[in-house]
Amino acid sequence: MMLDSGPTPLYFQLKNIVKSKITSNELKAQERLPSESQLCIEYGVSRATVRQAILELEKEGFVYRERGKGTFVTDREALKQLSLKGTIENLIASGRGTFIKVLEYREVSPPSRVAKILRLKENVNIFQLEIIRLIPKGPFGYSFIYIPLHFGKMISRDELSEKTEFITFFERKSRTRVHRASQSIDVSLANEVVAKNLAIKPMDPVLVIERQYYARDGSALFMSLTYFRPDIYKYKIELTRT
Repeated sequence: MMLDSGPTPLYFQLKNIVKSKITSNELKAQERLPSESQLCIEYGVSRATVRQAILELEKEGFVYRERGKGTFVTDREALKQLSLKGTIENLIASGRGTFIKVLEYREVSPPSRVAKILRLKENVNIFQLEIIRLIPKGPFGYSFIYIPLHFGKMISRDELSEKTEFITFFERKSRTRVHRASQSIDVSLANEVVAKNLAIKPMDPVLVIERQYYARDGSALFMSLTYFRPDIYKYKIELTRT
């Protein structure tokens, strides 16, 4: 399996693949991970890429190392996920006071993870919207929005302005209401493309937020992957006791 060439660092893709295998129980607690050389061959990457991916997984508590024995999956009981809820309206409101710069809108072959989430058939393309999110002081987010072909054909790049709020824009064009969204937050290091579009240095830390949007019937409408500058974009959660 070859990883996708693009703005997402190879080590980050590999880390997410292994993490997905752990959380889905494909790789079970205390199971030994394949060796560095096996991972290099399987995914067509260098040892440095594999080592960085494993290091990130170790930092996040998904794996641990035993000298002379290898790398093993941490007991899943220690990997409980915190689930927090909000509203689509809150998500829409969070974009107010910002604007966007459209870099590209085109039909592409989907990355493997996108194809899986959007439940696409083999060899089916999607539309990819590439944008920079800005506030008056400069860029704070660099986004890819992935839209199924039948919805993407309803949208023209000329219709997208700096004030476009994509959720409400999509609902209006597709006549389909976004019923719910799922979000995950991760961290990564900026590669050259991400760094250039966020006006930061390569290898600077970034927040990576993936969102998946669904209709009432459970079908996936579109998804987004955004790299945020942590010095500008803050994610605040207020918790109360029930």
